[in-house]
Amino acid sequence: MWREIEKIGLAATFALLISASATAEQDAQAVARALTAMDAWVLVQPKFVEPLPGVSFDLAACKGIVAEGGGAARDLRQWAAARLNAASGVLLPLLDSAEGPVLALVLADAPAKFQAAAKIDDAAFDQLGDQGYALVIDATRVTLAARNIAGLRYALTTLTQIAADRSSLPGMIIRDWPSLKYRGVQQDVSRGQVPAPETMKRLADVLAEAKMNEFEFYLEHVYKYNAFPDISPPEGYSPEEAADFSAHAAQAGVEVHPLLQGLGHSFHILSKPQYQHLRISPSEKMPWIMTFDIRKPDAVQMVTTMIDELCRTFPGELFNIDITEIDIDGLQAGGLPLDQVTDLVFGYVLQLNEAVKKHGRRLMITQGPLDSQGHLAGMGPKLDSLPKDIIIGSYYCAGGPYQPAWEKDFPRLHEKGFDFFAQAWIYSHVWLTPWVNRAAEFSNLEVSRGLQHGAIGSITCDWGDAGHFHFVGEEWLPYLYHGACAWTGAQLDRDYFRKACARVLYGLNTDAAIRAIEAATDVNSITIRVRDKDGKETNVSTSFIWEFVHDPFTHPDITRIVDPLRVGQAIFGAVAPALNTLSEEWPKATRNKDNLEQWSFGTRCYLALGHKLVALGHCNDITYPRINAADELDDVATEFDALQADFKRLWLAEDRDNDGFQELVKRFNYTITPCRDKAKELRLAEANQVGGQP
Repeated sequence: MWREIEKIGLAATFALLISASATAEQDAQAVARALTAMDAWVLVQPKFVEPLPGVSFDLAACKGIVAEGGGAARDLRQWAAARLNAASGVLLPLLDSAEGPVLALVLADAPAKFQAAAKIDDAAFDQLGDQGYALVIDATRVTLAARNIAGLRYALTTLTQIAADRSSLPGMIIRDWPSLKYRGVQQDVSRGQVPAPETMKRLADVLAEAKMNEFEFYLEHVYKYNAFPDISPPEGYSPEEAADFSAHAAQAGVEVHPLLQGLGHSFHILSKPQYQHLRISPSEKMPWIMTFDIRKPDAVQMVTTMIDELCRTFPGELFNIDITEIDIDGLQAGGLPLDQVTDLVFGYVLQLNEAVKKHGRRLMITQGPLDSQGHLAGMGPKLDSLPKDIIIGSYYCAGGPYQPAWEKDFPRLHEKGFDFFAQAWIYSHVWLTPWVNRAAEFSNLEVSRGLQHGAIGSITCDWGDAGHFHFVGEEWLPYLYHGACAWTGAQLDRDYFRKACARVLYGLNTDAAIRAIEAATDVNSITIRVRDKDGKETNVSTSFIWEFVHDPFTHPDITRIVDPLRVGQAIFGAVAPALNTLSEEWPKATRNKDNLEQWSFGTRCYLALGHKLVALGHCNDITYPRINAADELDDVATEFDALQADFKRLWLAEDRDNDGFQELVKRFNYTITPCRDKAKELRLAEANQVGGQP
């Protein structure tokens, strides 16, 4: 192995690594090269690694796991043994002490408690903080040391990933610590998809693999409150179910907390007759923004009661409440000017803060651009009066209809002493699948921008605006990248990350499957040429979900396409090789094969869209043989039939049956039925023409 290292020119690099300061971060590419040369694959590459040439540790010869420095380390031994057994196949006993080769879990309250080889001086000790760790693998001992149980858990995560599918571990020294204190994701469980509790537990385990510590779920109405039993649909979570998956996540070091829609986005509650008196207005233009009328004490009391119940179910530190996207038209129609709306929402935030604080929690509020008063309820004019214990979750700072604001808002929050999160999203809410490469780019931007101005955290978001067509498993890859990005401060080697994902997630020896997933979702970068009602042609971007869903012959999202044949061929050309690769890699996977199948399904949907648009193009071309066009349309209908059946199976394997699911199933018929009808029409016309010939 070490001959390979010298071949790729790392000997000089190692000399530099050995002499580097204990607080220095290494170049991400140098770390990746060193780990690759040792065949060591870690989802979140560490900030410092020093290989030990010629040294290895045999887990199979290890006497067992010992703990030093406190009861918490002893309590972690069982979890460590289970994780290492699952990774390497070696089950280590738990020992009070042992001579010879051991694996030691060390809680160190001073630099001297770390193994000398880790080179932890006072500066390095401070830098590790509560979540950093040192890992030393030498010939006689594996030592995992940290100041806090969180850091020790992250050290174990690194070790178990290095130990995946083997018992002989390469010698090395790792020092590592996170760039951001809080790192996590937001899962939408309210708009279409309600993941089964076991799916939520599995997702928490996946997040822990990328050293994330926050699992936020977007909540409108799918929780069965004791005080309001008529809010939740049947598929909503009971308090017992929610507490169970929260406790499971906590064992892996992941806090589960809600993002509660406690102002706008409250249609599912406020549209019910028994609660309509608590809303500002029916919000006919945009019913989804239906908003609690916080001028009414009963409305505020209802929200704070929900907060009380959720805090009891989900113990932890943070509690996020969305105060954006409110019914500003309804408020202003009632005679409230913009400044008074801002005052009203500010007063409400103070009440929310008190409601959260009495449970020992810390409030985070969502914010778009700070000065976007009105619909987005920007608190910019109130920053000087806003309590500093409130965290600002900063969204909508990347562009689009919500204008970029980070250049103004991030320095402003830092200057005024506010803790804030720089939030991203995974480009999934109106797409067939998450757009993996674009999501990674956005994570890089938000994390690096946030760190530049003192952000303390970053959560990337999955939203179900279009009914949440994609599966939870299809979020893993962009979620894991965000976790790695937030830990490393956007300083990671993307090629190494791809290979680590393939190895850790699937047991694959190459990153071909990861690259195939990226290539398939890059279909979303294809622009289409459209024609408006006045005949003007322009090139536009699209998310392709509506082109996939709707009737190809009547829906304006499809009929506007100038050349559906060309678009369909472009999609097919991009996706077909990716699907072939996924089909080849699936049998080789040794774990999480169901997740690869979900990605194959998503890729098949892109491919089916390509076929659909090609068939439409041929149907529109009167010179193309009618029977051939009919055959293609029938093939499309058959392809969508198969996708519909697989969608049902895959959805119900991870999510609960509900009205949103039934609606998504129905949408396949918007292609199946018209394609079959058009095929019959073409065949009948062809038969009549042939029959009418002399």
